Amino acid sequence: MLIMEQKEIKVVVYSDYICPFCYIGFHRIEKLKEQFNVDVEWRPYELHPEIPKNGVSVNSLRFPNGYLEMALANVNRLAKEDGIELKYSEKFPNSQLALIFSEFARKAGKFDEFHKLVFDAYWKEGKDIGDPAVLLNIAESVDLDLKEMQEYSKSDEPLKILRESTFELEKYGINGVPTFFIEDRIIFGAQPYEMFEMAINSILEEDS
Repeated sequence: MLIMEQKEIKVVVYSDYICPFCYIGFHRIEKLKEQFNVDVEWRPYELHPEIPKNGVSVNSLRFPNGYLEMALANVNRLAKEDGIELKYSEKFPNSQLALIFSEFARKAGKFDEFHKLVFDAYWKEGKDIGDPAVLLNIAESVDLDLKEMQEYSKSDEPLKILRESTFELEKYGINGVPTFFIEDRIIFGAQPYEMFEMAINSILEEDS
């Protein structure tokens, strides 16, 4: 069946740019778009609001012995499945401004372009996406009005959206990302692509 002839499936994804599994999830969603008629809405979730505005050095983060090595091995394995090569930043940034700017990009009809470039900047190029200059360069590359975006970032609206989005997810008892709502199905984490396929095919079979 041609994609255009399929029932449109609503997919809502909660994610944060500094989450490696969210970046892998982003690629899962891009693959879904090629196979199914999906209407995707990305929702912001600030995973680590405790990170200082200027970020912290990755080397200063304290993890239990062996934890970081194990986590990175798992991330790299999943990334390799999708042909993704990750470049890790030396800084763990605060993601709030990136999430706020993405809401401005949404209002301006440029969300998809901005969203992809922010993800790529952090996970493919190792850039500090907590740095306003990095984000402004990305915004400029997709023709966003930088003055309007900075004014928007100082308003109450984006933080209200971020709080509401966080509440939406946490009312399900979930406080982590990525989380995918495929109509009434919930998938948590960067699960195998086949799980996403199964969820959508199940919905399409029920509809037919």
